[in-house]
Amino acid sequence: MMTVAFRILLFRCFVLCTGVTPGLILIWLWLQGSLGANPAEAVLHFTGRTGLILLLITIAFSPAFRLTGWRGIMIARRQMGLWAFFWLLAHMLTWFGWDQYWDWQWIWHDIWALHYVRYGVMALLLLVPLALTSPQWVPQKMGWSAWHWLHRLIYVSAGLGVYHVWELTRADYTMPLIFALVLAGLVVFRSIDALVHRQ
Repeated sequence: MMTVAFRILLFRCFVLCTGVTPGLILIWLWLQGSLGANPAEAVLHFTGRTGLILLLITIAFSPAFRLTGWRGIMIARRQMGLWAFFWLLAHMLTWFGWDQYWDWQWIWHDIWALHYVRYGVMALLLLVPLALTSPQWVPQKMGWSAWHWLHRLIYVSAGLGVYHVWELTRADYTMPLIFALVLAGLVVFRSIDALVHRQ
C-alpha cells in the first residue's frame, strides 16, 4: 500500500510531466517540420495556449482540494503555477524575439495600439509578483492574509488571458469559449466557497 508521501511524490512527478511534455511535443514538431509555413506563429500560439491551459488548471487545484480534501493537490499547486508562468513567459519572449525581432519601437507601438496585445502583456505582468512570492517562506514574511489577497490576481490574469485569446480569434470561437466557461465556473465555485466558509 502506498504511503501518503509516496502518492504526493507521484502526483508531483505527474505535474512535472505536464509541464515538460508540451516542450517535448514542440521539439518533435520542429524536428518533423510540422510547424507549418510560419513556425514563429505556430510556436507563439502553442506556448500561449499551453500557458493559459496550465493557468486554468492551477486555479482548478483549489476546488479540487475543497472537493477531495487531499493536501497533495495544494502541495503541487505552486509547481503547476510556475509551469504556467514559464509557458506564458515563453509566449511573450517568442513574440518579442521571433515575431517582432526585438524591435522595441514596434513592440511598444503594438502594445499601445492593439488592445489585445496590451491585455496579454498585462496578464503576464500580473503573474510576476505571484511567481516571485511563490517560495514557501514568503507567506510567513508577508502574512498569510496579504499573501492570499495578492495571489487572487491569478483570476484577473486568467480573465485577461481569456480575453486576449478571444480578441485574437477570427473564425472558430470554440476554444476561447471553453476557456471562458471554465474560468467562469472556477470563479463561481470560488465565490460560493468563500461565502459558505465565511458563515
